[in-house]
Amino acid sequence: MGLVVAHYSSSIGLDTKYDQFLQMPVGDDSKGTSVTVLSMLARLGLDPWQEASDLAALPRKSAWERLDGLVARFTDVPSVIAGRAEAVSRMIAGLPGGELVDRTRQASASKGTILPDILGNRLYLMVAIAFLVVQIAVFWFGK
Repeated sequence: MGLVVAHYSSSIGLDTKYDQFLQMPVGDDSKGTSVTVLSMLARLGLDPWQEASDLAALPRKSAWERLDGLVARFTDVPSVIAGRAEAVSRMIAGLPGGELVDRTRQASASKGTILPDILGNRLYLMVAIAFLVVQIAVFWFGK
């Protein structure tokens, strides 16, 4: 008799686009442990990446209301209850497409990047194709 093991594979995995949101501090619990959004969601018995994905897919108002309900249930960090509305707004801003700026884009912008990423990538592709065409022409007609 064989053992049957069900394998569950999340399509979200540990998607890094939710890192900014999931790593946001919520506050310190009664033991002095720093609690992040990730640990708050895990303590509430939720999959943090799934919840982040679900929140990011919602309209901002709906996401805010849903997260506000979760924070209201979370009593491990007493200080967040007093400033719940501000805390929820800050957390929502950390979702992909939120108000907080992605630090990696800030870093590339501060290094003097003039072209947007998309245009820059297309420019490199066009230069590579042009180089390839010249190499082929030299090969065929250079003999």
